[in-house]
Amino acid sequence: MWKKIKSAFNPNRRTELTTLFSMPDPELQSDYEKAFYAPPVCYSAQFPSVPAPKAHTVPELLAARWIAGRIRPEQTPGIAADLLEAGFDTPSMRRLAGEMRVQCTADVSDLVEKMMNELGVKLPESGIEARKLSTQQIAREVVAGMRNPWTAASELHHLWGHEVWHQKNLAEITQLLEALDSGSIARGTLPQLTDEIIEAFARLGA
Repeated sequence: MWKKIKSAFNPNRRTELTTLFSMPDPELQSDYEKAFYAPPVCYSAQFPSVPAPKAHTVPELLAARWIAGRIRPEQTPGIAADLLEAGFDTPSMRRLAGEMRVQCTADVSDLVEKMMNELGVKLPESGIEARKLSTQQIAREVVAGMRNPWTAASELHHLWGHEVWHQKNLAEITQLLEALDSGSIARGTLPQLTDEIIEAFARLGA
């Protein structure tokens, strides 16, 4: 069942398919599926040492998400428009916001890099650095009540692949994700597993 759930958070899925999958009929959901679609809860008061997540229009965060492959090329014109609306303004940003036909990364990579240079933002030097910054943001969003922890755990699994086992907190989150199944939910362990995964996210976000 987890394979079915985690496939919905594959960054390569078409947006409209993910949207359809993310809004199932509650009456048709299993208890396992409900864990992934439950409204997120804010844990900021419980973990005051975890900073608030950055706004999605913070250029440094966008640079990390771009290098980490968390932004699809066809999303970049809309992101550039959001940046303009947020008060940022550079020549390349205006050009990017006006792009009408974006089909692959090569169509916009030069513009994205120029835009970040004009903003004074240095792109992460490696994919690992970019993934770490993106992971920290995801963790902080979980603690702030902006993300369901189980869907966030699935997203981190796709973000890191087998490398999740190389980092303690990521490995712990993956282990908890694998421990969650219909049987464990039937045994009433979901609250305990949720508490444990929230604590792991708090350590990632701190």
